[in-house]
Amino acid sequence: MALKLVSRVAWLLTSVAAVMFAYGVLGKAFTAGLAQSMLTAVALAIGAWITTIYLRPPPPRPGMGAAGLVFVAASQFAFVLLVWTDAKQEADLWRLWWAAAVPSLAAAHLRALRLLGIEWKTRLGRVTAVSIVVHGLLWIALVARKDILSDPPTWYVAMIAVAAAVVVGCTVIVFHRWRVANYALPPKLPAWLRYSAFGASQALLFLGGLYVGRITGFGDAIYEAFPSALAGLTDEEIRAQVETDYKRLRAAADGAEASAARMQPLRTRLEAAVNGRERKVLLPEEDDELKATYMTYLSCRSALLRILAIYAGFDAVKDPLLRARCFLLAFGAATLVCESSGRVVVAWQDWSEGRRKLNEPDPTFGIAAGMFDRIAAGISADRNVERFEEMAAYFEERLGGWRAEEVWPREELDWFEERLKRGIATARGLDIQTHRNWLRRMVDRVKDDAYSPVYAIQSQLSEWIGDTRIVTRKPFISHEQIGMLKTKLEPGDILLERRSFFLSNAFLPGFWPHAALYVGTEEDLRALGIADDPAIKSKLEEFRRPAPDGKRCNVIEAVSEGVIFNSLEHSMHADHVAVLRPRVSKEKKAQAILKAFGHHGKPYDYEFDFFSADKLVCTEVVYRSYEGVLHFQLQHVMGRDTLPAIEIVRKFARERGREDRELDFVEFLDGVASEGCAKVCGAEEFCGSADRAREFQE
Repeated sequence: MALKLVSRVAWLLTSVAAVMFAYGVLGKAFTAGLAQSMLTAVALAIGAWITTIYLRPPPPRPGMGAAGLVFVAASQFAFVLLVWTDAKQEADLWRLWWAAAVPSLAAAHLRALRLLGIEWKTRLGRVTAVSIVVHGLLWIALVARKDILSDPPTWYVAMIAVAAAVVVGCTVIVFHRWRVANYALPPKLPAWLRYSAFGASQALLFLGGLYVGRITGFGDAIYEAFPSALAGLTDEEIRAQVETDYKRLRAAADGAEASAARMQPLRTRLEAAVNGRERKVLLPEEDDELKATYMTYLSCRSALLRILAIYAGFDAVKDPLLRARCFLLAFGAATLVCESSGRVVVAWQDWSEGRRKLNEPDPTFGIAAGMFDRIAAGISADRNVERFEEMAAYFEERLGGWRAEEVWPREELDWFEERLKRGIATARGLDIQTHRNWLRRMVDRVKDDAYSPVYAIQSQLSEWIGDTRIVTRKPFISHEQIGMLKTKLEPGDILLERRSFFLSNAFLPGFWPHAALYVGTEEDLRALGIADDPAIKSKLEEFRRPAPDGKRCNVIEAVSEGVIFNSLEHSMHADHVAVLRPRVSKEKKAQAILKAFGHHGKPYDYEFDFFSADKLVCTEVVYRSYEGVLHFQLQHVMGRDTLPAIEIVRKFARERGREDRELDFVEFLDGVASEGCAKVCGAEEFCGSADRAREFQE
């Protein structure tokens, strides 16, 4: 009787959740309350289905059923709190839910296998039970980390994968034996099925080979020869080119050596700073310092690779002395690339967060994605190492003869000898973790490929939530009010906005969910003296295009489409808007606007990860634009260091009235739901808005 009752409840809850989901999607009325009710129904349905497993005969061992149901109840209690309260911002509640949910599922798994006829005293039974317990413990241990959203170590992921493979294998065997005992499978598969299975296995093998080949591909080929670059020139033209490129080689060598030397102490300082502070992100100025140093090195590396690409075809030069000069330029560039690249790789190869930063794309600095991995793969690739050793042996064998033949003037040849011998010794002595770096690259690629569809689904879901309106009505703030407020604005002002009719408000902390930066018009940019800066000049054509509402662009903000230009009228057409003005000079505001333009075009960061700068959320545009000028306190939310928009309000409230305050109040347009319009309010009401509930007025 109890089993039937619980089964009916499980079916009922499942149906209710499905109906709620269909109503919300098809009716386009997915309110916060509906979403919370649906999630609650799903959780209760799962609990009911698990309960039916314990109610089926034979009865579970004494205490096992009760313990399993206690874990189910605890996980559901924690889940309901996460769904219905603001406690979802607390990592400890997520830990409690996870620590209860995993044992409940593991216990249900054990119970289900027992119902299929497995005997725990057998060898298969013992292996299965131990693997399920170990697998569960490995998952539970993840919540013991301080940053529960950070990636676990590779070896830990491997342990989970091995345990999961054993669990799946044992479960399949048990299920197969149960099917054979109860349903007598046909002794032979049909021919069409055998051929289909064979074809599918071969296709999977082929595709798997292609994938493995892609993720384990070689790095950049350092010694790519272009004979035509020299073969088409006369000896006189080559001599003139050699003289010019010798000077370029020395300049690039000095730059590469200096920037590579700065990378090791920079890594030590940044790692100590990240580990020594409560938040685990680089400050924007630290991030920019790293990117600037890295870009300097990459620029010098590119200059060296260009020289190497030209002179790697030195065999095409007929004159022996001129050919020797070309070889020295080619091998000199190759040695300097290997030496400086090796020093950079050794400095950063064993710090996962640092490698992630150096692999991060940044259009502002012209850094491509995965650059560090390409460098590490290139200098450790067998073909590059072999070619380097061949050229080193050739250099050491011929150096004496070149001196006697006076291939280069003595001073210049002395520089080649000293610099190349030092470079060869350094390159050979560096402890480059070739196999570990290869494994790290492969694991990172697999993680990225596996997470890509997850992130795509997450971004699509987040975008759908962000675009879903709870009610259909006009915003409280009118275009006339926006026009009046526009006369009070100055470039560099920070805009805070709320649209109470969007579902996304229920998933963001605090009353204020959005922030943007007012940059003014093109005339304002010229008045600030920055309109001709490359960071802005390259974006002016797009900045001049009308916003979606046909108005002139004067705002930079991060929305679901990414970091975009928008009009004030379109951005501020909301229910509640506030404007804060940084108490800094016009020069510093101009620099902030320059940085904001540099972020234009970057995608939206649905992970809200302030450690990376290749994707941004709305408040991160403000945070990174005013780096080192305004001091915002990042908040640790769900294991991530981030800046909710409500914290900008709280910063103003804390500092209000102080001489050292960093923000001034400009305006607050506060929507009044009962009147269907917005009214002008003062700083006192604005500070009070920090304590409003997210569901306020809706």
